[in-house]
Amino acid sequence: MNKVMVRINGAEYPMVGEKSERHMLSVASYVDKELTKIIESNSKLSSSMAAILAAINIADIFFECSDSNEELMKENEDLKKKVGLSDGESKLEIKKLQLLLQDREKEEANYKTKMEELNKEIESQKSKIIELEKAAQGSNEELENYKSQIEELKKDLSNAEEKANIAEQLTSKFQNDAYKVQLEKIELENEVKALRVKR
Repeated sequence: MNKVMVRINGAEYPMVGEKSERHMLSVASYVDKELTKIIESNSKLSSSMAAILAAINIADIFFECSDSNEELMKENEDLKKKVGLSDGESKLEIKKLQLLLQDREKEEANYKTKMEELNKEIESQKSKIIELEKAAQGSNEELENYKSQIEELKKDLSNAEEKANIAEQLTSKFQNDAYKVQLEKIELENEVKALRVKR
């Protein structure tokens, strides 16, 4: 049993578990980052409300990964059943995997493009906020108008950052899926070669 002190949202907590210290520190760091994102996006939230939202976000990602893992396990079982196929049928399955891999790579590229666009939008919104904050300091008459615009831009910025975060998570998921499909393709090709050698 390992024990380590972790820091989440500025407070220290003792963490005990059978995992390595490095693993527990990584988990705590991830939770801290998720909590920080939520607090920074809405400073009016209480600590407990922010913690609940962070837990919901993490649970959502967990369920997505769990569903994806179940799909991959099913695909893996299907591949195991298909090992005994004929040479022609094996080639067909390899071709299907190649097409699936290409589709995953295209989806990954699309999400990367969207993420880049969102990052540009985030930078643009940040620049506008800075400009408006500077202008608001020197103009009392338009101060309220600028404040309203700043709040709107901050909301847009928060939405863009949330979309960018989701796009980044989806990109990472598609990369992992594509890698697993590539491994399955290689395994199937090796099994086909082994079967040919035995014949």
